[in-house]
Amino acid sequence: MRQHVHTTAFVLQCTVAAVLPYSAGSALQFGIDIGTGGTRMDGNRGTRRVRKFKLGAAWHPERIERWLETQSAEGLHLESVAPFGIYTFIADLPEPHDYRIDFASTREVEDPHYAEAPTAAGWKLAGHSMSWMLWRAPKGEARDIFTHAPARVSTYRRQAIAMLIIAAIQVPPLVSGTMALRRHDELAWASVLILSSAVMSLALYALARVAGRLLKVKDS
Repeated sequence: MRQHVHTTAFVLQCTVAAVLPYSAGSALQFGIDIGTGGTRMDGNRGTRRVRKFKLGAAWHPERIERWLETQSAEGLHLESVAPFGIYTFIADLPEPHDYRIDFASTREVEDPHYAEAPTAAGWKLAGHSMSWMLWRAPKGEARDIFTHAPARVSTYRRQAIAMLIIAAIQVPPLVSGTMALRRHDELAWASVLILSSAVMSLALYALARVAGRLLKVKDS
């Protein structure tokens, strides 16, 4: 029984790790430097990597896009992005870029033809984390296929479905935890119950915000 509790807690922690960086509220819109990577000599030049921590909201991808564009203008060009909102940049000469974020479904990510439309429009994949695909192009040179209404509606709809699934996943551990605590035979479920409640609350909050953006785009 305890092994089952610990396994459930681990799964919930993984869910939190997946949700937090991209579903946090606007109050978490901040970024900090978390270190400078090593310098690798590339010909006569050294490549310096800088890592930054940035949390953002799923319903405001443009805020992360503007932040990435500011970094490029300052000479930091995105190399990769990892879970927990950790971005790795290559330090080089300042160069203006446009960034766009696409929330792709699992089917789209696995589709070998997924990148054809963005590539044909002039975009290059700069990094990705789970379903979040970050596209980059020299400023003003690519055709914007991500911000028109149909594209945004599709993105927000996929986000809403993802948040709904995450919230639904929390129901079994919430029920099991509540029943176990009532029997007073598994206090270890208390931590699972607290964590699951937090994840569900965050997912439902994100769902409400994404739904609001979806309705706003549809009405525009």
